[in-house]
Amino acid sequence: MMNWLDIGRVSNANGGKDILLARNERGARIDWRTGEVWLMNPKVVEPFADFLAVERWLTLRDVVPAAKPAEAAPAPAEPPSEPLPEPGPVRDSLPAFQQKVDDCLAKAEGGQELLETKQAFEAGSDAYLAASTELSQAALELDVSPAMVATFHISALAALAETTGADKLERVAASLHAAARQIRATAAA
Repeated sequence: MMNWLDIGRVSNANGGKDILLARNERGARIDWRTGEVWLMNPKVVEPFADFLAVERWLTLRDVVPAAKPAEAAPAPAEPPSEPLPEPGPVRDSLPAFQQKVDDCLAKAEGGQELLETKQAFEAGSDAYLAASTELSQAALELDVSPAMVATFHISALAALAETTGADKLERVAASLHAAARQIRATAAA
């Protein structure tokens, strides 16, 4: 479906389960009753009838800023006497990547509460910390955006409301482990 990944389900206020999807830094939710698509990142107030409407909106949103006239470019600098080697891609360190994930969580709807919950779980559960670290490492190795990792955390934390019993953190950690496996499997395909 236009490269959107199914990342889980979240309970709807009306008793159903909406579908959560993500692509790069984008996040969407499909209403289980109506099939309407709600764009969550960027946050759009009104629903879309389908993903074709979402794609049109995203395309127009991305094209319009590019259509603005460019500012005058500065005069070119004198070329160096010998060519410089091409720099390779700069990768974040794991802590820098995880900070970007936390920044993305903080920007989401209910973000501060999500971020505080994630940080409390990481501090209080070795299983959750290991799963969170594994997910970030897989995403960092395979160039998955921090926003996508934040979306996986949101999905895992949303599952808490549906989980009963003492093993809630273990189930949330298992969800993050599954997300890391999904990232690796998608890259291998």
